Amino acid sequence: MRKILVIAGLVMALSFASAKGYFGVFAGYPETLGAQYTMDNNMRFSLGLPFFGGFGVVGSADMILGSGPLGVEGMDLSYYYGAGASAFFVSYPIIGSDFGLNGHGLAGLELMLPNSNLGIFWELQLGVGYGSLTGFWPFYGGRLGVNFH
Repeated sequence: MRKILVIAGLVMALSFASAKGYFGVFAGYPETLGAQYTMDNNMRFSLGLPFFGGFGVVGSADMILGSGPLGVEGMDLSYYYGAGASAFFVSYPIIGSDFGLNGHGLAGLELMLPNSNLGIFWELQLGVGYGSLTGFWPFYGGRLGVNFH
């Protein structure tokens, strides 16, 4: 199992090194704080700390399916939408461990700051989730962050 994880990590690192993408940081739900990398093929990978405390990790893979400018005069504002999946593992001191996943759609806005490579983004996610402690539930999430293009 450990060898498979090491090989997967190496493949991901080589993919990131050869891609012309961009990096971002965000705060939100289900990740309190996280980082993301979007590849030039619009595939995005994220990793963050869980929202509900405890010790754990949340990871997601999303595909940005479409995007475009909104045409607001005087602003470089664009929209994007896509779909993805997230997985989480959290260990709580009192109730034990919880793990699960979700499938979701996403929609967001990004405002590029003038004369810079910084974009401020806001994103909403809706879908269905499953947790080992909670069973099935409607999933909702969101992010507010900065992309470094």
